[in-house]
Order: sequence, then structure tokens, then C-alpha cells
Amino acid sequence: MKMKKKVFDTLIKLNGIGPSTALAVCSTLSPDDFAQALISQNIGAFQKVPGIGPKSAKRILVELSDFSLQLLNDEYTNSSMQEASMALESLGFKKESIKKVLSNIQGSDTQTIIKEALKKLS
Repeated sequence: MKMKKKVFDTLIKLNGIGPSTALAVCSTLSPDDFAQALISQNIGAFQKVPGIGPKSAKRILVELSDFSLQLLNDEYTNSSMQEASMALESLGFKKESIKKVLSNIQGSDTQTIIKEALKKLS
């Protein structure tokens, strides 16, 4: 519930996004789906929300590109993903590449996540 409020509060601060549109986003996308859509730059996920077209979806992605990092750093995402991300960064991979790869990995421990990410990154 705390995460939905955070998503809502962030959305209503955007230019052109009112409370009704922000509420529609929160009811259509779970906080996890919202974070994944931001990380993977998935315009289609936002276009599924009633009242959001291609321009609004692109604006949300551009203006909230740094918000996805906040979601990743919150308690909502487990520490294994954070550890894996830091490990991959230390190996020289770019943050954007890491975020895209990690959004598609379903590992539970840091070691498994890193192994899967390395396979996809190389």
C-alpha cells in the first residue's frame, strides 16, 4: 500500500498528469509492474492505462527515469538484485544494460542472478 501511494504521489507531480490519470495508472499497474515498465522503458505498459496515449507514456518514461532507481533502492526490491547490480557495475557493464537484463531475471540469490545476467549481457 505504501508503494502505491508513492507511485501516485510521484505521478501527480508530473506536468499533464492529474489525480484521475495517476489513479488509473495505480489501478492498472501494480507498483512492481510500474517499476518494471520504467526500467525496461515499456511504453506499451503505460498505453494500456485508460487516458494515456503515446505522448503521455513517453513523457512519463522520460520524466521518471530516475524514479525507477528509487524504487529499486526501496525495501520493495530485494537486496540480492541490488548486490547483483553493483557487482555487474563493478565488472564494467553500463547501468542501462544492467537494469534491462535484471528486469527479466527471476533469481532468488545474488549468485544465481549474477550468473543469469552475465549470460544475457555477453
